[in-house]
Formats: sequence, C-alpha cells, structure tokens
Amino acid sequence: MLPDYDDRRALWGKTLGVVGLGHTGAEVALLGRAFGMRVLAYRRSAGESPVPVDRLYRREAGDSLDELLGESDLVVLATKLTDETHHLIGARELGIMKPSAYLVNMARGGVVDEQALVAALEAGEIAGAGLDVFEQEPLPLSAPIWSAPNVVITPHATPAVPDKLDRSLGVVAENVRRFRAGEPMLNKLEPTDVYTKGSTAAAHPDPSAAPTAGPRQ
Repeated sequence: MLPDYDDRRALWGKTLGVVGLGHTGAEVALLGRAFGMRVLAYRRSAGESPVPVDRLYRREAGDSLDELLGESDLVVLATKLTDETHHLIGARELGIMKPSAYLVNMARGGVVDEQALVAALEAGEIAGAGLDVFEQEPLPLSAPIWSAPNVVITPHATPAVPDKLDRSLGVVAENVRRFRAGEPMLNKLEPTDVYTKGSTAAAHPDPSAAPTAGPRQ
C-alpha cells in the first residue's frame, strides 16, 4: 500500500469554492455538484449565477471573498486576470483558508501572489496546490514553486480538439453578423478587463526556463 493511502479524502460532502463564474467556472461548479459537494461561488457582477450553487457571493453587491475562502475545502480559481484580480490571492487570503484546504489555479498566474503561496505551503498554512499557470511562463527552473511541498504542476497547454477551430470561427462569424445587425457582440471586453500590472517576463523568458508545451489556445 502506498504511503498515506488511508489519508485520501473523498469529494463527497466537502465544500468547493469557485472564484469566477464564466464558462469555465460554471462548468467547475456543475462538476462539484455532480460529485456531491457543497458549492460556493464568487463573481464580479451582481447578476445571478448561470448554474445552481449553494451560495453566491457578488463583489458588486458588496460581498467579500473571505467567507468562501474560510469555508472551502477546495478553492478553484477560474477568474479573469485584470488589474482588479491581480494577486487576488495573497498572504492574507491564504491565511484565511483552512489548513486542510487545497488551492487550484486554472485562471492566470498573476491572480495568485506566487511568493506568498510558496510561503504558505512551506508553513503548512494550506494542505496543497494544483497549478496550471504561473506569474512567469515558461516557469524558470529556479522558481521556488518547484520545490514547494504538496504541489501538482501541469503544463498550461490545451490538447488539439478537432472541432475547436470550427467553434472559434463560429464565434467570429456570429460577431460579424451581430456587428452588421447592430446587435451586442459576444465576448465584449469592458474597461474592467484591462490588465496593466504584469511584468514583461513572458515576452523575455528566462533562458533557464523549463521546456513548455506553449500557451493555451
């Protein structure tokens, strides 16, 4: 039997906190419910959740992220990276999470203060992290996150899906139709989507960086 085999934890009955309720976050929330989890969600807008959740927190309604962080056994980040969400999860937020909780970042690296995350993992403030994105990509071999305890790292790459191009072109074609008809566009960017706080590291990667499969498309 593998070490710590008996310490494995089921998802059933645990609390999932989803930060961001766009297409990805909504699907994560649905998966959580399918696994029998209590689902909390946090979104920017004051609108209702696009999928059923047990509790919805809305920044524009004055809700705080703290309660979701404090109650969740698993926190999944699926929000946009903007000036507002830059380092949304830092030392303070990690300190609010349960020592038994896990953080999964499938949003963008800048949403998490990576230095604070390493410190929290080394101090045992949270149980572990699953990371698909990083503040600098490719992730340098010298990055401290490589040696942080209880971390699973994935390569931030989307496999080639046969119908992906057709679906993407479908959105472009629909926006052309909407533009000509004077209708609202799909996936319209708003002033709140602006991101100016990132470094230029991505444009000038560290030559010692680990190999990468390329950016997610």
